[in-house]
Amino acid sequence: MLFVVPNASDLLAITAALRIFGLASGLFSNLDKSVATPIHCSDEDVQRIQELLACRMEGFPTRYLGIPLSVRKLKRSDEQALVDKVAACIPGWKGNLLNSAGRTALVKVTMSAIPVHTMIGLGLSRWAVKSIDKLRRAFIWTGSDEAGGEKCKVAWINVCRPKELGGLGISDLTRVGVALRVRWVWRDRRRGIA
Repeated sequence: MLFVVPNASDLLAITAALRIFGLASGLFSNLDKSVATPIHCSDEDVQRIQELLACRMEGFPTRYLGIPLSVRKLKRSDEQALVDKVAACIPGWKGNLLNSAGRTALVKVTMSAIPVHTMIGLGLSRWAVKSIDKLRRAFIWTGSDEAGGEKCKVAWINVCRPKELGGLGISDLTRVGVALRVRWVWRDRRRGIA
């Protein structure tokens, strides 16, 4: 991902740098597969980008490595894809064949790991965290994607505690999200950037 001011000299410098890198390493950039996403650009800027870069144009907001990028707060429809991806991990009829320890392991390893990639870059809304937690909770206790309150044997806050404190060691998505985003600030302070 490159952020460039859309003037002719910067765009030509980018294409020259990519060409030099390709000659030096043998790894050439295929601009036909690249995407330019103008943000607050005029029609002249967009035309200049199309002429000099000759790549596909896509509007903003967009997705980068599966993460929706936007200058505004994400809508539920943007986060729904992540919730659906977690729901797709529920093995349907096979969930009833697993015991609760097997279902807990599946939740820890797979269903809790899927949102991590997105949470590194942005904070999930309460709605998304609740939806994913509802799926994880239901799968642990019933082996399906739905469970009533009477099926849950332990409060979810206790399930998310570490094993040493009497929980099952399931990650708390709210705390994990904060920790993942704070690590960027910590890294920059350690380097002396901030």
